[in-house]
Amino acid sequence: MRADAIRIADEADSRIISFRGVRDADLRGRDALFCVESPRVVRRFLYALLAHKRGASTAPTLALHSLLLTPAVAESLEDVLRQLQPNIPIYIADDSLMTNLAGYKMHKGALALGYRPHETTIESMLMVVGKSGNLLVTSGVVLTDNIGAIFRAAGSFGGVGVLLARGSSDPLHRKVIRVSSGRVFTVPWTESNDLRGDLARLRSDYGFTLIAAEDAADAVPIDDIFQLPKIKNSPRIAVILGSEGSGVSADIRALCDATSVIPMAKPNALMESSDRPSLNVSVASALFLHRLSCARSHPSATHS
Repeated sequence: MRADAIRIADEADSRIISFRGVRDADLRGRDALFCVESPRVVRRFLYALLAHKRGASTAPTLALHSLLLTPAVAESLEDVLRQLQPNIPIYIADDSLMTNLAGYKMHKGALALGYRPHETTIESMLMVVGKSGNLLVTSGVVLTDNIGAIFRAAGSFGGVGVLLARGSSDPLHRKVIRVSSGRVFTVPWTESNDLRGDLARLRSDYGFTLIAAEDAADAVPIDDIFQLPKIKNSPRIAVILGSEGSGVSADIRALCDATSVIPMAKPNALMESSDRPSLNVSVASALFLHRLSCARSHPSATHS
């Protein structure tokens, strides 16, 4: 354990007040912080910070406020901690004190607080994504589980950024971070206050082709969409994912170059004819990323 770690024996200790209750609304409004929980996800947060310190580009840029760890978890993170700057407060407490302080047990002996970043521009996000990188765009996706899973999918396929429309769930919400398995720290992202305008800029200024993921009359099956010349020859793709209830809105689809659908089974005898099968938006995001990855790695695919 690091010699500068501070042992905490009283949950009323004022030095750890920011960990009390760990309510996301309080952290955002009171301290402009966010919370990371569990040894695995805290480690991924710390490693992303370390990689940035070594020169890796990130968007947005995050910073560590403090850590609250059990002794065993502190030992398991020592290899990363000793490489970070030495003046980060590291508090050590037993598991029961942490649970009483935080108000829940899912921390598994590891809590980290980070400073909320300044707003990241689309330009800075795209610089990290790279000239051949693609995007997932959320339009009305509000559930924390879905946003977290979308980030996890983006992190698994690589070379992808996430653009979140206004009203999407907070990507630094504690549950989003947990569901994403910490991929919000490795996937470039930013938020849009004008999605229609930003989609138009993505096409005109940055060469993106826009695909709406939606079951519509003119939708092209996902297995065929990446064989269309205007899609196949596009250097960059942005896939727009719609809301959990109503999908991609008609006005957003009107801005897109194509609409694509994931074919599914027809209603069976136990279902009403209007009861159409559907996939969770996060599952759909993973399928589109997989097909995009396959298309781009195929020998006949065009690369920028």
